[in-house]
Amino acid sequence: MGQIIVKRQKGNEGEKYINAFPKLKKWINECLCCHEKGYNPSMPDKITTVDGSLEVYFIKKYFKPLPLNEDGLCPQCEKILNKK
Repeated sequence: MGQIIVKRQKGNEGEKYINAFPKLKKWINECLCCHEKGYNPSMPDKITTVDGSLEVYFIKKYFKPLPLNEDGLCPQCEKILNKK
């Protein structure tokens, strides 16, 4: 149960960070089914022209990689929906 609380707190921090820097939202994926959020795994290591920028560091700190298929589904939801 402690892990769920930590994850929720980390998620809230990620939401606050992305809301403070809306231009970074383009690097955040959200599953259309379960609404899990994570960063786009194809995000480059440098996403701004500012040297020493920490945007990628914080995105990876607050979010896990989340690939989406062509329908906008995460791997877990895609697996569940393909079983039906």
